[in-house]
Amino acid sequence: MKTNAIIIKTKKKIYGSLLGRNLSKFKGSGLDFREFREYVYGEDSKKIDWKVSAKINKPLVKEYDEERELRIILAVLKSGSLFFGSKKLKTELIAEIIATLGIAALEEDNKIECVFLGKEKKIFKPTKNKKSVYSFVDYTLKTNYLQEDYTQEDIDFLNSFKKSLLFVIGDFLKPVNISALKHETYIINVRDKFEENPKFKGYTEIVDPITLNTLNVNFTASAVKNLKNHIEKIDTDLFTQCKKHKIPYTKIYTDEEPVYKLIKLVR
Repeated sequence: MKTNAIIIKTKKKIYGSLLGRNLSKFKGSGLDFREFREYVYGEDSKKIDWKVSAKINKPLVKEYDEERELRIILAVLKSGSLFFGSKKLKTELIAEIIATLGIAALEEDNKIECVFLGKEKKIFKPTKNKKSVYSFVDYTLKTNYLQEDYTQEDIDFLNSFKKSLLFVIGDFLKPVNISALKHETYIINVRDKFEENPKFKGYTEIVDPITLNTLNVNFTASAVKNLKNHIEKIDTDLFTQCKKHKIPYTKIYTDEEPVYKLIKLVR
């Protein structure tokens, strides 16, 4: 699907939905430091920064600006396995998710940035420019995912960003630890139903999307069952983490429209 087609399709679905308003409920969640000023007699002494004051022998107070805009990070975990889909590619679904969240956030005058993690990182700077969504979607569709993969270090790297509303998007086909993320985190698991329930029978030649090695796999009933159990265990571990740390979670399949599940996710 072309970038313009996704943007147009998404705009038709997003306007009139509750997604933008649901995102906006997080506004004003913090304060931004602006400057130091001299303490005024009668103020609460708890506001004094004693460490800085001691250096100049004068009581100083930190001045803050209220944070009125929401900071949003859309983080994509790049992996060769995203270059797959029976209905449409998982990368196309991710492009639709990014378009949906991006348009909804920017319509509410929030600042948004997009981050692609893996062997080759791509970091788009925070912006309120509505044209930026086109760049995010275009990169999502045109970047090369084959031979790409992410690590736990990529997950931890997200803590280097200023505290934000963070959406982590990927197919999560291997275990990760998300418990240490400092952000208001949301997990979006993108999948194709075929990979959870493959219809192959007998010997089938497949290509590992990360190593590009060709494998000849015998898809017996027991082999398919083992694959299902393996994916189910990974999903259960991720869902358990989310539940324990109160991290909202959703799974979206390639044959689904993402906007409805995204509205439910941030409700």
